[in-house]
Amino acid sequence: MSTSTIILVVAGLYLCVLLGIGFWAKNKANKADDFLVAGGQVGLIMAICTIAAVQIGSGVVVGGATTGMELGIWPGMYYSMSCGVGCIIAGVFFAGKMRTAGCVVPLDFFELRFGPNRLARILATVTNVPNLVGIYVAQLLACGSILSAFGLPFSWGAIICAVVIIIYSSMGGMLSVVVGDLIQLCILGVGVPLAAVFAIKAVKAAGLGSAATVFGTPFIPDVGQFVYYIIPFLLSMAVCYDCFMRYQSSKNAQVAKWGCIGGGIVTMFIGTMASAVGVAGHILFPEVTDGIFAYTVAQTCPTFIAAIVVTAVLSAAMSSGNCLLIGTAGCVTKDFYRSVLHPDKELSELPFANKLNRLTVIVAGILGILITFYMTNILDAIISSTYPYTGAMTVALICSVYYKGATMKGVTTQMILGLIGGIFLYACCMVPPLGAMMGNILGAHWSDWGLFSLYLFDFAVIILVSTLDKNGEKFPMVDLKEIVASR
Repeated sequence: MSTSTIILVVAGLYLCVLLGIGFWAKNKANKADDFLVAGGQVGLIMAICTIAAVQIGSGVVVGGATTGMELGIWPGMYYSMSCGVGCIIAGVFFAGKMRTAGCVVPLDFFELRFGPNRLARILATVTNVPNLVGIYVAQLLACGSILSAFGLPFSWGAIICAVVIIIYSSMGGMLSVVVGDLIQLCILGVGVPLAAVFAIKAVKAAGLGSAATVFGTPFIPDVGQFVYYIIPFLLSMAVCYDCFMRYQSSKNAQVAKWGCIGGGIVTMFIGTMASAVGVAGHILFPEVTDGIFAYTVAQTCPTFIAAIVVTAVLSAAMSSGNCLLIGTAGCVTKDFYRSVLHPDKELSELPFANKLNRLTVIVAGILGILITFYMTNILDAIISSTYPYTGAMTVALICSVYYKGATMKGVTTQMILGLIGGIFLYACCMVPPLGAMMGNILGAHWSDWGLFSLYLFDFAVIILVSTLDKNGEKFPMVDLKEIVASR
């Protein structure tokens, strides 16, 4: 039996395991909150695994290896550094507060501070659904790319994985995700570093260099690229739905805090190892331009290890996709269905809520399949899709936690202007002539600094408008002790 066949067989068996977990978890997710945040009962080890797993998807492993191949090992780990440091920031400054407050989605904390606000919930829905679906598409691109390296057509690989994700997500919700994450992260935590070791040994055996050759590039060869890859998730990780709903699944505030910190450290380590595989693979196989991670693993690792590593990376992409679909369900159900259409009721009082969760997962999953065939670059698909949501919501949510002087006028003005700025950045990515025109005006690296500049603009808008809003109500900070005492 060939290496490719063994890998495909192992991958198929793993997909069956994931479906089995989904069926097992189905009867444990009868309520909407159970479906979205696993009943808030996840312990520390599983919290670290699930928070790391949502990051270690296509961007960190497949995208990181590809970027490492193209730009060197350190640029290849920038994205994992963005996600990892973002998780650590989330753990230190946000996760404990959010978990104590008992939020299900990020806008719940905003509502605790400023009161019900339909505009904020609508903006969250219309910006975040495309954001989450766009990152989900990136996971399908990775799945198709991985399986195509072993003889399965790209389209079939993407479709098969998407179908498994949809079934798995719609049945078991967050609990099925967390259990699957524990298994796949244990494999990834051993498999990806082993893959890097075997790849570097192959470079040395071929007389093409050593570990110093792989790791010996400058940490920041290009400042613009560093900013482009680092900034998107550095601040937004605390309030992006896929990560937020995972740490909200923790059983208490301390588990949420340390789960984020531990998950961030694991993410950066595995991202660095994945980039090393890409660099070593490029040295060994300079003619290979697509699927460098999977190809290098298959050529340099023993067959069984290669099968396990590739399957774990595939499941990592699928796990990320799973939680992205659940995040989409949370956005539609909690932000729109409950908070816009039924603001006078709790989510648990809406009998259609859990059915809507599952329906949203199915519809978003199918939509992602259709979009997959129009995207090619994994990291571009991830980063560009975040612009409208991060531009509109990230700074507003951060200020709801830490800026005492914020007024409703200041926050809503920033959301609207930030949305316009985010849409413009997204349009520049999706419409090449527009991006080229901006490059001619502002310089070749203007887009690398785009989101960073938008964050600064958003902070300035909230502070300026809130300061000038003399008659605006100054909302008190959320009293977490009062929330705990009232339970």
